[in-house]
Amino acid sequence: MKCSARIGRGVWMMLVAAGLVLASASAARGQSPQEVALRELRGEIQRLREEVAALRDEMRRARQPAAPPATAEPSGAQAQAAQAQAALEMVQAQVAEHSQTKVESSTRLPVRIFGAILSSTYFNSGEANWLDNPNIADAAPSGGLPRGSFSSTLRQSRMGATIEGPQIGGLRARGFVAMDFFGGIPNFQTGPVIGLPRLLYAFLRLEGERTAFVAGQDHMIFAPANPTSLASFAFPGLYRSGNLYLRVPQLRVERNVAAGRNSEIQLAGGILAPVAGDFVGGAFEFVPPNLGGERSRQPGLQGRLGWRSRAGGIAESGGVEFGISGHTSSVRQTTDSTRSWGTAIDFDARWRKFGLGGEWFAGRALAAFGGSLGQAAKSAGGFVEARLRATPRLEFNAGYGIDSLFDLAATPAPLERNSSVFGNFIYQFTPELATSFEYRWLSTKPGAAQARRNSHLHLVFAYRF
Repeated sequence: MKCSARIGRGVWMMLVAAGLVLASASAARGQSPQEVALRELRGEIQRLREEVAALRDEMRRARQPAAPPATAEPSGAQAQAAQAQAALEMVQAQVAEHSQTKVESSTRLPVRIFGAILSSTYFNSGEANWLDNPNIADAAPSGGLPRGSFSSTLRQSRMGATIEGPQIGGLRARGFVAMDFFGGIPNFQTGPVIGLPRLLYAFLRLEGERTAFVAGQDHMIFAPANPTSLASFAFPGLYRSGNLYLRVPQLRVERNVAAGRNSEIQLAGGILAPVAGDFVGGAFEFVPPNLGGERSRQPGLQGRLGWRSRAGGIAESGGVEFGISGHTSSVRQTTDSTRSWGTAIDFDARWRKFGLGGEWFAGRALAAFGGSLGQAAKSAGGFVEARLRATPRLEFNAGYGIDSLFDLAATPAPLERNSSVFGNFIYQFTPELATSFEYRWLSTKPGAAQARRNSHLHLVFAYRF
């Protein structure tokens, strides 16, 4: 009976050891769940080893010839010991697996690695400023060279990490960093296959129930809408054709000022690094030059007022978002100062399988955001996009964008208008693997000359992890 009790206790201890992997995750506070589970599990394994050793001693004593009635008991004890040993080996294997797969930080905070391997194969019928993600149609090549191009690249692939932080005064801290390989190519014979890293995001976010603070490089507040595209992963679709965009260092505050049953009103405002888009230099610079934005000695200011319906407010799996935003900064390229300004309206609507979104803008000296075709001039434009989710795995997207300069007598520029049309489908084989095919048509008009055109075909395979 004593041996059976010891055996029963050993099995019970075995089950407790296996269950500690789950129980420790809920018991840990302020520590890594994996660290707590591993520490407690190792202690329990040691105690289980001692229990198995005691069971083996008990079996050896039970096998003595002077005790015939106990002949049937060693067989049962051996089976129990074998089961306990097998369970021990399984738990040890799980401990080894946790040690191999966990990601640690010096602060012992949870870290998640993510990324996307994005393979692009593309064709251009005309001259494109960026072969793999064109936004301007260039002039025909000189010297009798044929127009157009074809190639493949993986430089739109990206990787990053999120770091879950502690509670700070009722706010949850979170860090985010991401990069891709769209930063250019080295001056080497096979440079096109050696994409250089480029910083995309690097920010700290403190988020409460209704208020959030952001410090670091993130999407700007002004004109936040972007078309849906896998082919335009490094720079969003319709850039310089009505879609304004920039990731920029900033200090931002977000606030839900009114949260109703089916809708909410959002306010966002912040100061941004005064990037003016007037950089002209060599391929690379070790020290950022003191350009027009920096010489103004003033930060850029941006704000947005938005209204959004909650899920179910319009219809099941539907909603509407509408926002108005603005930008202002100062540019000092000479002794005089130039005001950079812009205003934008963005919208997005979803109803069952259908979606519609876009934005409209007007402004001056918005070259840093792709406005005025990257020139220091006044322009207005925007884009509209229609979406159809045909099945849970297949979606179709199409859109049109235009950027047109005005008041050219006061601010002349070489390029006067740029428009683009795109259409694509995206198919999800699995949540991780997707493919897309996109067609894009570009038309760029340089002053009184005839417009330049380019047809761009793009096949994408993307694997997210």
